[in-house]
Amino acid sequence: MRILIFCTPYGDTIMCSPSSFPLEAIPDIQAAPEDYRLLQRIPITRPNTILPIELNPSVGDERPLVIVDVETTGLDPSSDKIIELGLVRGTFSPSAERITSILESHSQFEDPGIPIPEVITSITSITDQDVAGQHIDDAWLGMMLQGDPLVIAHNAQFDRGFIEARFPACDKQVWACSLSGVDWKSLGYEARKLEYLLLKQGYFYQGHRAEVDCLATAWLLYCQSESFSLLLASARQKTVIVRALGAPIEVKDILKSRGYRWHNGNNGRSKCWWTIVTESSLQAEQEFLNKTYHNGAQLAHYQAQTARTRFKPDS
Repeated sequence: MRILIFCTPYGDTIMCSPSSFPLEAIPDIQAAPEDYRLLQRIPITRPNTILPIELNPSVGDERPLVIVDVETTGLDPSSDKIIELGLVRGTFSPSAERITSILESHSQFEDPGIPIPEVITSITSITDQDVAGQHIDDAWLGMMLQGDPLVIAHNAQFDRGFIEARFPACDKQVWACSLSGVDWKSLGYEARKLEYLLLKQGYFYQGHRAEVDCLATAWLLYCQSESFSLLLASARQKTVIVRALGAPIEVKDILKSRGYRWHNGNNGRSKCWWTIVTESSLQAEQEFLNKTYHNGAQLAHYQAQTARTRFKPDS
């Protein structure tokens, strides 16, 4: 299947997704190729794909990686449930900073015990009938996570919260986030949505199904190799959550303009403005807090993070 993208004289983009490639348009394309772009389905998401696949030559220091994605009944891991878990297991080279293979991919449904909201079914196409009586196999997940792999998600804050709520034994994994852990803007992208990033690479896929989303993430990190290097760097970096406790309301706009976000006090934490900084920039952040309000650095709370503790729901 192919998708045609038509670029109008006004700079707008019109994307057409026919049921089959419009062969009758080939003469028009040949006459004005600059007015067309062609997308192809991500190769590893095609139904006839046979795994394992070597993406890059082995270096010799390969480590396991697992890409995860969950489809859920909602956004809150404390009350909503997983309805599908997708996993892709592969390998990467820490020294070459590249994915070397995709070994296997799977997904499993789980019955949430409640009706799936209509909006979720409209997004994912997963129905109550699909998940009825289904249960994710804990032993299967444990097997996929053997060898202390690097666990990657394209929004790890979301996926880790749901996975640890359902599988508490997974709370020591090493996590990396291809959404927030890569400076996509520095690579020339205007947004971070997975579909958009792959569209810019010339690929499309049918999203919002867990296994396919995992394969799409793997392909993005493979074909945009610089992104995988940045992902590994962010995973290795030590960071600190800075909670600006005691900040008066008068400085909220100053904090907000610096990138602080508001925490509403759930998970037993105090209401406050917070941000995440690298360990090396913590001193500069403390100086900023002291200038912003009296004893700001002394009143603030600091929580060190590594790849094993980052993206936890209580962070």
